[in-house]
Amino acid sequence: MLRVARGNGYSNFSTFVDSLKSDVPESEHERFGSFLPKDITTANLYHAQLSSRRRVEMLRQFADLTGCVFSELIDICLARGAVTFSKKRASLYRQGITIPLSELIPLNEVPVCPLCLKENGYGRQIWHFRSYTACHYHRTSLLSSCHCGATLSMSEQDFSETCHVCGDSLSDQVTKASETEIMVSSWLAGEPSEQLPQVADSHRWGLLHWYKLYVLPDSDKPGTQFLSYFKAWPEVLFEKLKADYAKASELSVITPNEMTFKGVFGELLMLSCRLPGSALADNIVLRDIVRFLSDEVIENGSPIGELAINSIEAAILLNTTTEQIASLYEQGILQTRIRLKNSEITTLTSPIFRLADVLCCWLTSYQSDTSNRRYLVSRW
Repeated sequence: MLRVARGNGYSNFSTFVDSLKSDVPESEHERFGSFLPKDITTANLYHAQLSSRRRVEMLRQFADLTGCVFSELIDICLARGAVTFSKKRASLYRQGITIPLSELIPLNEVPVCPLCLKENGYGRQIWHFRSYTACHYHRTSLLSSCHCGATLSMSEQDFSETCHVCGDSLSDQVTKASETEIMVSSWLAGEPSEQLPQVADSHRWGLLHWYKLYVLPDSDKPGTQFLSYFKAWPEVLFEKLKADYAKASELSVITPNEMTFKGVFGELLMLSCRLPGSALADNIVLRDIVRFLSDEVIENGSPIGELAINSIEAAILLNTTTEQIASLYEQGILQTRIRLKNSEITTLTSPIFRLADVLCCWLTSYQSDTSNRRYLVSRW
């Protein structure tokens, strides 16, 4: 919308809104104001207090008033995503790409690339995402403040590459980004990389989401660590899983066949099940977890296979639902490690299955086009 305002010759967004309102029936002013307030920093279509139908109607009206093509306008809007990432994290959807909502930065905190502003006169939407920290076009770090101390406001800077407080040029303040920043930001923007996984754009954001939850939960911008981690993938994951099992076995006061998968590996499967896909064809994290477990248990006969897992974990490994897990049990295809009092599985979190039995079930009875053993031999 800021770009549309500038394209129509306005240097002030509130003036642009006033001009649009003059062409809107007075009865619609209040609704239009909630859809497009004068202060652009308070505009939030994702959480707008309008029904989905009203949002589309107001966006169509906006397109008509500004001479934009409605289909092109709605295509670049951030919409509420239909899928969730692991841990039930909400998502945003734009032009075929699903991104975790947690990546979105408030408009009044979005950093900028002054060189892009100077050349194009508008900002890029990818600046709005936390993990994109460097402009991969100019190879410079995004700027969040002026040397005068003023925090840069996207609502102001989208019209100019000068500071909205002191008026100094921001182009003179740019700094060269590190090669790691450039590489990660370029990869998130959809560019190919020899050192990072070649997966679909949505799954790139999914890998970053997983990394922040599982590997470095206290980091907002992983950067160097993220690149180093995936350069060593999947061996770095395998080493950690082996170390986790060795440590749990050493400290355990119970027998190996009483140990649970969650007790040894924590929420590994829960954090890896939707990135945003769950099939091994797309989700390289889950793929390599299954690969590790399959090699250790089926091929090497590791005692890891004795770990007890619950119905939710079993459903993740088989890429199915907990209802189907219950059905497999009722049909006698999947055996429980203990005798159940009732014929039905009542508690989804009870560790009633053996990991080895679930893996054998997957290998012999639950192969599919998107989740089968042939995916385990591919790096990514």
